[in-house]
Amino acid sequence: MKLMDVLHKSRLMPWLVWGLAAIFGLYTFLLQGSPSVMIPQLMKTYQIDVIKIGVLTSSFFYTYIIMQIPAGMLVDLWGPRRILKVGFLFCSIVIGWFAYSHAFWEGQTSRILMGFFTAPAIVCAFCLGARWFKPALFTLIVSLTEFLALSGGVIGEGGLAKAVVTFGWRETMTVVAVIGLLLTFISLFIIHDFPKHDQPLHNGVSFREVCKKTWKSTLKVLAIKKLWINGIYGGLVFGVFPAFAALWGVPYFAKRYAISIDSSAMLASTVFLGACFGTLTLGWISVYSTRRRPIMIWGSLIAFFLSIAMIYTPYIPLEAMFGLMFVFGFFSSSYALSFALADTCVPHSTKGVAMGFTNMLCIAFGAPIYQPLIGFLLKWSCSCEPINKINIYARNDYAVALSVLPISLFLSFILAFFIKENHKSEKQSPEEHSRMHASP
Repeated sequence: MKLMDVLHKSRLMPWLVWGLAAIFGLYTFLLQGSPSVMIPQLMKTYQIDVIKIGVLTSSFFYTYIIMQIPAGMLVDLWGPRRILKVGFLFCSIVIGWFAYSHAFWEGQTSRILMGFFTAPAIVCAFCLGARWFKPALFTLIVSLTEFLALSGGVIGEGGLAKAVVTFGWRETMTVVAVIGLLLTFISLFIIHDFPKHDQPLHNGVSFREVCKKTWKSTLKVLAIKKLWINGIYGGLVFGVFPAFAALWGVPYFAKRYAISIDSSAMLASTVFLGACFGTLTLGWISVYSTRRRPIMIWGSLIAFFLSIAMIYTPYIPLEAMFGLMFVFGFFSSSYALSFALADTCVPHSTKGVAMGFTNMLCIAFGAPIYQPLIGFLLKWSCSCEPINKINIYARNDYAVALSVLPISLFLSFILAFFIKENHKSEKQSPEEHSRMHASP
C-alpha cells in the first residue's frame, strides 16, 4: 500500500488515471472492428451472407450509440470509476460468450451487449482528463485519448488478424476477454474520480432529486445547436473508420491486390495508424493555437480527395496504397476536434453528457448506417453468379458500394463552414479552476 500512497501523491498519477481510462477506449475500438478479420470464419460458423456480416458487426454500435447520453448522465451522477469497473467486468464475460457462440443470434446478442457495456469508456476518459488536468491541456488530452483509441483499430486489425490466422478466432477472443478482466482489476487501485477523493453517490441529496437535476441539465445540453452541428461533422468524418478501415476495407484490398486477409487487414489498419499520428499533431497544434475550424475544413476536404483517389484510381502500387491510407487517416483525424469544441459549450457539471452526446453523433453514421449500407450496395451491384452460394464481388462492385465514403466526407466539408468556435469559454476563471481539482 505504500507504493500506492507514493503514486497518489506523485505528478505521475494524473497520467496513470487518465491513461488507464484511455486504454479502456483502446480496448473498445479493438472490439468494434474485431469481426473484420474473422469474416470467412464467422460466415462459416453462423452460416450467414455478406449482409448479415455487416449487421453482426454493426450490432455492437446499436446499444453503443443509444447508451452514449445515458452513459454521460451516469458518469456525471456516479463518477467514472464506478461506471468503468462495472461495465468492463460484464463486458469481459460477454466476450467470453461470443468466443464460444455457435448460432448467429448468440453472436449478435453478445455484440449488442459489448456495445452496451463499453459505451462509457471514451466519456470516462474525457471526464477524468478534465478532472485531473488543467483546462488548457484538455485538447491535448482529447488528442491523446483518440490516439490510444485509434491504436485499438491498428491492434484490432493487424494484431488480431495474425492471432486469428495462427490460433483461431475463438481462442483469440478468449484472450481478449481475459485481458479485459485484468484491466478491470487494475482499475480498482488506479482510477479515482478526483485527485483527492472519489465522487459520492448522493452527497446529502436524495437520489430522486439528483436524477431530476441531471435530467434538466441534459435537456439544456441537447438544446445547444452548436453541439449538434459539431457532432454531426465528427460523425460524417469518423464514419470512414468503422465503415471502411474496420470492415469493408479488408475484403476490398484482398480483392484488389489478391493478397491474404491478414495482409489486407494490415493495409486497412494503416488508416488508423495515420489517424494516430494525426491526433498527436492536433494535440501539438493545440498547445500553440485554439483555432480549430480551419483545421476541420481542410481535414475533411483533403480526406475527400484522397478517398476518391483510393477508390477510383485504376492502378496504385501496393506500397503507394500504404502511404495513401496513412495520409487519408492523418487528415480524417480532424473529427477529434469535435470533442474539444464540445468542451467549450458546456459547464463542468455537464461535461459527461456533452461528451456522450458528441460521441453518439460521431458513431451514429459509420457502423449502424454505413456498414450495412455498403454491404447492401455491394450485393445490389454484383452481377456475377454465386459460386457455392457465395457471391464473388468484383472491383467495380466495391467502387459503387464504397462511394458512400467520399459523399460523407464532402458533406462534412460543407458542414464545417457552419461550425462556430467559442474562444472565451477556454479562458477559465480561478473559481472554475478550483472546481476542476486540476493537477499538473
